[in-house]
Amino acid sequence: MRRARVLTAAAALAFVLAPLPAATAAGPVAPYDIDSKVHAAEDDLAAANVAVARATRQLEAAQTALPSAQAALSRANAAVAKARAASDAATAAQLAASLKLENATTAVGKAEDRITQTNGQIGDLVRAVWVQGPYAELAAILSAQTPSDFAAGLEAVRSVSRSQNRVLAEQQQARAALALARAQAEAAQAAAEQAQAQASTLLAAAAQSQAEAKAAQARVAALVAAKAHALSVAAANKASVKKQYDALKAEQARLRRLERNRTSSGGGYSGRPTGSLDWPIPGASLVGGVGWRVHPVYGYKSCHTGLDIRGSSGTPIHAPADGRVIAVLSGGAYGLHTLIDHGGGLVTMYAHQSRTAVRVGQVVTRGQVIGYVGSSGWVTGPHLHWEVHLGGVPYDPLGWFGSPRVPVPCWNG
Repeated sequence: MRRARVLTAAAALAFVLAPLPAATAAGPVAPYDIDSKVHAAEDDLAAANVAVARATRQLEAAQTALPSAQAALSRANAAVAKARAASDAATAAQLAASLKLENATTAVGKAEDRITQTNGQIGDLVRAVWVQGPYAELAAILSAQTPSDFAAGLEAVRSVSRSQNRVLAEQQQARAALALARAQAEAAQAAAEQAQAQASTLLAAAAQSQAEAKAAQARVAALVAAKAHALSVAAANKASVKKQYDALKAEQARLRRLERNRTSSGGGYSGRPTGSLDWPIPGASLVGGVGWRVHPVYGYKSCHTGLDIRGSSGTPIHAPADGRVIAVLSGGAYGLHTLIDHGGGLVTMYAHQSRTAVRVGQVVTRGQVIGYVGSSGWVTGPHLHWEVHLGGVPYDPLGWFGSPRVPVPCWNG
C-alpha cells in the first residue's frame, strides 16, 4: 500500500487528508493512536476496483479544484463589472470633454469675430482722423460762436476720445478672451484625447476580463462534469465493490479457521514458544495500521487486521521468531501469503509477497528469510501486510513493540 491520502467521506463525499506515521526502526516501534492509523493509509480494498479507484481520484481532484475555480470565476465576473463601470465612466468623460472642446471652439470663434469687429471700428476712427486732420477737434472748439456751441464742441471732442478709448479697451479684452478661449480649447482637446485613450484601454481590459470569466466558467463546468462522470462510474461498479468487501471478510474468516485447524491438528510449532517478535523488515517504516477502513464513495466498512510495512518489490521478509510454516496460499485479496505458527497460540501472516522462500511444514528460525515483498492480491503498490494472531484473534502487532497488546478493535470474528 502506497503512502497516500485517504478519502474518508461517506454520503457527502467530503475528503480528508491525514499525515502518515513516522518511520519505524527494526527494534521496538513507538506506539501511536489507533484513530490516526485508520486515516493514515489508503485502503487497498477501496482501490482494488481500477475503474472506481480512477473515478475516486477524479472525484477528489474535482472536489479539491472546484472551490478555487469558482473563486476565480467570481473574481473574473467582478473584474468584468468593474472594468465595464470604468469604461462607461471613461466614455462619459470623453463625451463631456468633447462637449467642452466644442464650447471652447465656439468661444474662440466668437472672440475672433469680436476682434475683427473692433479692428474695423479702430480703422474707421483712424480714417476719420486722417480725413479731418490732426487739428479738427481743436478747430471745432475754436469755431464756436456761443458758450453753448463751445460746450457742444467740447463734448463732441470728448465723445470721440471716449469712443476711441472704448474701442481700444474692447480690442484688448477681445484679444485676452481669444487667448483664454484658445488655451481652453487646447486643454479640452487634450482632455478629450486622454479620455478617448482611457476609454479604449478600459474597454480592452473589460474584454480581457470577460474572456477570463468565460475560461473560469468553462473550468467550473468541466469540474462539475468530471464529478458527475466519476459518480456515474462509481454507481455502475457498486455491486462489484460490494462483492470484494464480502470476499475479504470471507477470506479473513477462512484464514482463522485454517489457522485453528492446523495448530490443533499438530501441524503447528512444537518448539518452545516465545512472547517476543522482531520487525519482519529491519529498518522499514510503517505505512498504515489496523482499524476500520471506509470506502470513500459507498461507505462500505472493512476491518484492516494488520500493519502495512514499506518495502520495494523483492525486499527480503524475515521471520520475527522461531516457528513452523502452517500455510502458503495464493490468490484473493492477500495474494501470495504465508502463515507461521510460533507456539502458544501465536501465529503471524505475511501477505502480498512476490515469491516465498519456505514450504508448508518447514521449521524456521528467528531472522530467517521466509519470502519477498511484492504486490500480489488487492494492492496499490508493493509492501508487506503483516498480521499477528493470538488464539485465532488478530491483534495489533504494535502490541509487541511498545503499544498495548490488544485485539484489533474492529475485529468481531
